[in-house]
Amino acid sequence: EECVRRDDRPLIENKGKFVLCKASSGHKHALEEIFGDARIMSQLQDTKVAREVRVLAKFMRMLDTDPHRAFYGFSHVEKAQEHAAIDSLLVTDSLFRSDDLGTRKKYVRLVEETREGGGNVYIFSSLHVSGQQLNQVSGVAAILRYPLPEIEEIQINDDDFVFDSDDDQSQDDADAQLRGDLEGMGF
Repeated sequence: EECVRRDDRPLIENKGKFVLCKASSGHKHALEEIFGDARIMSQLQDTKVAREVRVLAKFMRMLDTDPHRAFYGFSHVEKAQEHAAIDSLLVTDSLFRSDDLGTRKKYVRLVEETREGGGNVYIFSSLHVSGQQLNQVSGVAAILRYPLPEIEEIQINDDDFVFDSDDDQSQDDADAQLRGDLEGMGF
């Protein structure tokens, strides 16, 4: 009503895009609470964030229920792409902002090849909770069209994982943190 009185056209035109919801706090982790509410998700079902949350949840479920169709880490995902098996590619935006040009190029190539092969690509914001969760499992993951059990035998390289450059962690500490994070997510 206030926007009508002030004749605020942008607000009036986008009124249907606003959703009022309640959260226990104003911190980022409260977004998980909001996106866990089925009533809110039904209103947001066509938004980019909602699609990303759904596909990440599907990936996490698939790791448990059908592990030969869910892989993470560049080596595994790249091998799946070589078989044209990727249905959904999940990548965090931080991989495209890497200081290393070679790293940026390999992820751009992976995205382009996935799209050319008919796969869906989801680029997650590393500022969003879902992007942070994806970063905990290397920053890149894939849901495959069909099982590829032979991919499991590929050795994962340390280069497959994204570590925050701000942290003064040793590799052992980073590995321990990753294991703890995976356990915290139920793996």
